[in-house]
Amino acid sequence: MSPADSLHYLTDASGKPEAVVLPMADWLELKAYYRQLQGRELVLRGMSEALREVPEILAGRQPEITLTDFLAAS
Repeated sequence: MSPADSLHYLTDASGKPEAVVLPMADWLELKAYYRQLQGRELVLRGMSEALREVPEILAGRQPEITLTDFLAAS
């Protein structure tokens, strides 16, 4: 990331900050980082759902899915 002095702040007529302009390289880096975080959230959400299913499977209220079946469905 570029130094903080490479950021430019846009303000309204009263001087209240409304937007920030940053170098394109910084924007692309932030965008890539955001995508990485989205991927992590998707994985964690899937793990959380799977953990909630375990008691249901153990109680026989939900069918057990083998790894082979899971991979075949993916």
